[in-house]
Amino acid sequence: MPKLLPALLAIALIASACSAGEAPHAPSAKAIAAAATSPSTGMSSPATAAQPASTIDAPKAVLDAIHKLAPKAQIQAVDKAPIANLYQVVVQGQAVYVSADGRYMLQGNAYDLKTRTGLVDARLDELRRDALAKIPESRMIRYAPTHPKYTVTVFTDLDCPYCRAFHAQIAEYNKLGIAVNYLFWPRSGLDTPSYDKAVSVWCAADRKRAFTQAKHGIDPKPAHCENPVKHDFELGVDLGVDGTPSIVASNGAMLNGYANPMQLLQWLSEPPGPTDGG
Repeated sequence: MPKLLPALLAIALIASACSAGEAPHAPSAKAIAAAATSPSTGMSSPATAAQPASTIDAPKAVLDAIHKLAPKAQIQAVDKAPIANLYQVVVQGQAVYVSADGRYMLQGNAYDLKTRTGLVDARLDELRRDALAKIPESRMIRYAPTHPKYTVTVFTDLDCPYCRAFHAQIAEYNKLGIAVNYLFWPRSGLDTPSYDKAVSVWCAADRKRAFTQAKHGIDPKPAHCENPVKHDFELGVDLGVDGTPSIVASNGAMLNGYANPMQLLQWLSEPPGPTDGG
């Protein structure tokens, strides 16, 4: 992830997202176990469900420790940490550290004080970047200037007031050279009114018009068709999304919460932020 946000920007964004619940920022081992084993939340999308090659050389004790805690866990990555005898394990967008002998588990981020970057952040950025790169633009709702300087992917909820505030300024983001690709993430979950509304927007004859109207509180005409809403939601769960809007830069860095056009431009402009138009 790019280096830590300036304090003022971080403070401004603390209360600017629609939460899916009271999930803590650093999940407990119990929370990871529950998420990985619950039929209602233990979802894995096609983009991230496969056992990654990075787990093949991981010590058996590390993998056994995770599976003992959460037998149905979909492990997305296991990497040897730069800290002696520790392995970083990512499960559904959440990371923990496990000792090489499988006895100890640590939760929370670890920081490289030389580079002033978070080790968990950097790995999750890679996972988000690679997963989102597999989604064609035709499977998103895109608002973009002719020659974008930056591209962000936004997990959005049609009923979230902060998401509505974001979309109300879409022309301003575009004017600053920021292209916005939307993915649906109904906070209430699958097969709920918000989920059905997202499906109806996707299936509308004029998708972008229906999307904008929904952001203004005008419900779309009920419609059904092949759609990516379930995939988007499950992918968000796998990538650690727990509220909306969740804004992901082209390098995988994620900003949790609403940012006005100038705040978003500031974040994207910070080195080593993304510089490609995408």
